[in-house]
Amino acid sequence: MYCSSRCRTWWARHRGTPTPPMRWCKWCGVELQTVRERVNFCSLQCGRIGRGEILYGPQQQVTCANPDCGKSFIARLHQKCCSERCSKRRWALQAKAEGRTYRKPWGDRRRDSYHRRRALKKATATGAPVIRNQIGDRDRWECGICGTRVNRDLAYPHPMSPSLDHVVPLSKGGPHSPENVQIAHLYCNTAKGDRGGYEQLMLIG
Repeated sequence: MYCSSRCRTWWARHRGTPTPPMRWCKWCGVELQTVRERVNFCSLQCGRIGRGEILYGPQQQVTCANPDCGKSFIARLHQKCCSERCSKRRWALQAKAEGRTYRKPWGDRRRDSYHRRRALKKATATGAPVIRNQIGDRDRWECGICGTRVNRDLAYPHPMSPSLDHVVPLSKGGPHSPENVQIAHLYCNTAKGDRGGYEQLMLIG
């Protein structure tokens, strides 16, 4: 009674209208054998190509454009790097080679803005501005983790340079405020990671 399943489905849903509208694949142009409005491609392969998930033609391994990576992967449409991290790294290297970026020294304002952004990403609270020298003077420049002296004259990335450590880590809900920050060696702070108790730092008056 019907020439195709497409006509059968159309007649079951639209009795009295014998001619279903003609629809074609948005990628290859083949006539679609369905009357569903959400279907825009004739096959899964055409759909993946049309959405830009894969390239047209045989799938080949390509090399990541990041010179520090060199990993082989199957690229999507207009994809040059294997991951977002490699793409940002490639852009940074290219911008540096062209002289479009320059490295600024870290100051108290930039350091505080960095930690505030981390706190916002972790959905934790923020308090008064955190100044490293003020925290160091409050703690008498003693590491809050190992208890030894912190040399304020050492600069990053020296392992014994001063750094700001959150007593209750931001990943565990600790706020970015002077009450939850202590001075610590960079090595001690890195070794501690996100481990920490739920005690609050006692302010030294």
